[in-house]
Amino acid sequence: MSPLFNLESIYVANIIGIVLIVVLIICNLWRLQSKTPANKNLVLMMFFALTSCIADPISYTMKGIPGLMPKIAVYATSTWLFAANMLAVLCWVRFLGYYLNGSITRKHKIALNTIIVAGVTVLIVNLFHPIVFSIDENNLYERKSFYFFFTVIDYLLVINSLFTYYRSKQRGGVLKFFPIWVYIVPIIAGGIIQSLFYGISVIPTSIAISIAGILASLQNEMIYRDALTGVFNRTYLDYQLKKFAKRPKLKITGIMLDLNDFKRINDEQGHSVGDEALIATTRILQKGVGSLGSVVRYAGDEFILLINTQDDEQIKARIEKILYLFEKYNADNEKKYTLSASIGYHKLDLKNENIDTFINTIDSRMYENKKAFYATHKVMDRRKR
Repeated sequence: MSPLFNLESIYVANIIGIVLIVVLIICNLWRLQSKTPANKNLVLMMFFALTSCIADPISYTMKGIPGLMPKIAVYATSTWLFAANMLAVLCWVRFLGYYLNGSITRKHKIALNTIIVAGVTVLIVNLFHPIVFSIDENNLYERKSFYFFFTVIDYLLVINSLFTYYRSKQRGGVLKFFPIWVYIVPIIAGGIIQSLFYGISVIPTSIAISIAGILASLQNEMIYRDALTGVFNRTYLDYQLKKFAKRPKLKITGIMLDLNDFKRINDEQGHSVGDEALIATTRILQKGVGSLGSVVRYAGDEFILLINTQDDEQIKARIEKILYLFEKYNADNEKKYTLSASIGYHKLDLKNENIDTFINTIDSRMYENKKAFYATHKVMDRRKR
């Protein structure tokens, strides 16, 4: 029986995917060395895409060749392709959650894990009772009824990423943005084409193209990112404040934080430990702010949080959560230093003040809090005037 696919076109499509992923890895080694949760999920996406581009042509090559080893190869590679495609989309959802909000809620993790466990369970069942695909005596592949179960899973995860984005956008307003179409359009297009036309293999390459779009978007954003911590920098703050000036009705609150006794950490334990403390601080602030706003490294150990609310209860809740996370970090980590911060906040009111007044106000309120801290702690106030 002649195969219902063109092996040469499958080789070409997957070789393009492999080359694209390898180039992306080489050009982004500096980024991928950063062990942030978002970057870890990017690395996993690349791994799943690369291995899929390798497994796909192997699977098609072995189809129709009689013998036990070709049959095992077709089963193994086909099973991996279903799993890898599903896990790649999962990593996209996780990447988006960490990138936009700094963390993923426990309920969200449980929901995602439930979907993945269901998919893996079906693949295991398929090894003993073909319900997703079968391999006949001629080692030819045939789709079964549960093939579209994985199509549903993949699209459920894509829809979940849309929900994650728009929920974050709804809460964070102008402070939250990512061009999610650069991932979703290639994935949806590839999924539709491959589902409708058996013998056309484009999903692994579509994932590679989506990853390229993500990395290109991140590269464009680098001008707004702090090199050490990965959070936004002062250039981003200036950019947003200029936007706020054109939209005076925005309900934005600024929270300034300055680490207490940070100079002592640098002086006594070295700048590498100081850098570690700054990175830990940004993780705390990202979790504290969540989907409601953005974290900006303003200068040295000073940070400004922009949150999309002027509700007193929500502001206080965010500050209390940040203070709790500092305490939890100190209790959970056996470090030679402790982290704490002086905090001041102010609601932006561009009808009655300008941007300079806004910054000066949160700085002054933070400094008042810092004076109170140093009044009760026997350490040197480096901002004493």
